[in-house]
Amino acid sequence: MMDFTLVKLLSLLIYPLSMSLLLGVVALVFSRMQWTRSSFYTLVLAFGWLYLCSTSLFASFITGTLEREFVPRDMAVIAPADAIVLLGGAMRGDTHIGALPDLNQHADRLVYAVALFKAGKAPLIVLTGGGVVGARTEAEQMKDLLEVMGVPGQYVLLENASRNTHDNAVHTAQLLKAQGMERILLVTSAYHMRRSLALFEAQGLDVVPAPTDYQRLAMPQILPNWLPTVSNLHQSTDALHEIVGYWVYRWRGWL
Repeated sequence: MMDFTLVKLLSLLIYPLSMSLLLGVVALVFSRMQWTRSSFYTLVLAFGWLYLCSTSLFASFITGTLEREFVPRDMAVIAPADAIVLLGGAMRGDTHIGALPDLNQHADRLVYAVALFKAGKAPLIVLTGGGVVGARTEAEQMKDLLEVMGVPGQYVLLENASRNTHDNAVHTAQLLKAQGMERILLVTSAYHMRRSLALFEAQGLDVVPAPTDYQRLAMPQILPNWLPTVSNLHQSTDALHEIVGYWVYRWRGWL
């Protein structure tokens, strides 16, 4: 619980929006203390950081530093494994009215895991992800969607006790080793793969990276790369969260 909270708090401290708001408060305090120059420079820093993280120039750069090690591979050259492990993070959750849980911008993970399964790369998909008390777990929600996508429930194994990627690795390894399985295809977003791969390998599994959900677009964008957008801000935020998570996990000795 402490580690989960630590990662979240440290991430919040460098999230572009929260950092800019925090700097704005500091600038206001400086202004009340009549430190005019300090207030001005702090305010410039706040808006400058928020603007930079909202541009595709920065978002693509920082995401690229995480993705470039994990290039996609043609389905034909991917060797079979004992199981496909699909990490959570692609769900918004159950909605008040909808019959199926809502997906977020990382839903490519589900599509790619199903594609690997239908290509015969593994006979089983392990769905990972817990949930808050009183709500269905993320693994349970993903199972509903995979059934709609043509994956019968008997080919799905749920790991629904985890709260973070470290828990995913620990609990999944226990489930698979109990069934004599060790070689896995690990499906997650490419920017999240460095940390995930190290965690699952640390549990003694033979891990084949199966990255997906690449964030950098190949096509030219309509808007210039210096123009700020909400989508760029979200992409930068995800990348910064991943960088913080990686170094916290290194500090904890999990990697």
